[in-house]
Amino acid sequence: MSDHLVVDCLEYSAPNRDRFLEWQRGRVGCVHVTLSVWENTRETLSVIGQWNDLFAEHADLIELARTVDDIRRISGSGRTAVVFGFQNTAALEDDIRLVQVFHDLGVRIMQLTYNTQNSIAAGCWENEDSGLSTHVGRGFVREMNQTGVLIDLSHCSEKTCLDTIEYSERPVAVTHANPLEFVGSDVELNRRPKSTTVLKELASAGGVVGLSPYVRMLKGGKHATLQSFVDMTLWTIDQIGIDHVAFGTDFYTGYDVSMVKWWRAGRWGRESPVPIDEHAPVVEWPVWFESPEAFPGVIDALAGSGVDDESLGKLLGGNWLRLFDQTFAPRAGA
Repeated sequence: MSDHLVVDCLEYSAPNRDRFLEWQRGRVGCVHVTLSVWENTRETLSVIGQWNDLFAEHADLIELARTVDDIRRISGSGRTAVVFGFQNTAALEDDIRLVQVFHDLGVRIMQLTYNTQNSIAAGCWENEDSGLSTHVGRGFVREMNQTGVLIDLSHCSEKTCLDTIEYSERPVAVTHANPLEFVGSDVELNRRPKSTTVLKELASAGGVVGLSPYVRMLKGGKHATLQSFVDMTLWTIDQIGIDHVAFGTDFYTGYDVSMVKWWRAGRWGRESPVPIDEHAPVVEWPVWFESPEAFPGVIDALAGSGVDDESLGKLLGGNWLRLFDQTFAPRAGA
């Protein structure tokens, strides 16, 4: 297996030692974890407090990373660097000053909206795509640029993605999504994959997309093969270049259906707009990726399909580290 640093740029498993050991066995050097989707400010602060307890209790396996130097140091010690992120801006409660407050607490990645419309932007579930809002949205993008927060567009609408890529003064990310043109519109979560137009604009502005084995947006669903995932990776590289493709698995486990309802409907709805089968498993992962422990097999498959060592280094973590280095620090004079 390659010795390159592996960065998984989105996981949302219930955190515990078993998960951290999976990271270690999979030789995952850095994981971007979700603190908040619909949680408000106070609730998100409690989640950070819980993570601080985990860092103290499992210091032999994990540590919070605020910089790329932290990531390299922690992963070099055989542990996993944890990067804090939001999958929505609900935790900011439309208070622009909280971007800096949460950055001070270690949050380095913020997704503008989770599926639905908010005051900042439109999510991918909206039929009327209003994009990035003129005043609130642009204001928060400027603030994130200045403060040192990487903007994530994974659950955002087409226009929100394009508006933000154009307006942001720093490169942005799609931490966990697949190419729509490759996976097709018949995947279960068919509003989540990104158009080729978005991916090309993202790359032209220096951004990175994290590809995912999440069955609900993977061609073939739970029956998808590892070779198909490799083919998707190679297809995306052909479209936008090796410097802009990486991985964000969207892996999650340890939850029951009530958590899925929370992600889908939060407090704003009684039922999910996207049907949930309460009698089925919360999620079934492909047999070749049942946990992050499976990364070595994915790496071997990429190498076996002709991905050279330099390209592997970029795919596995190098592209994320470059983007983090460009976006995690405050702007001079900010």
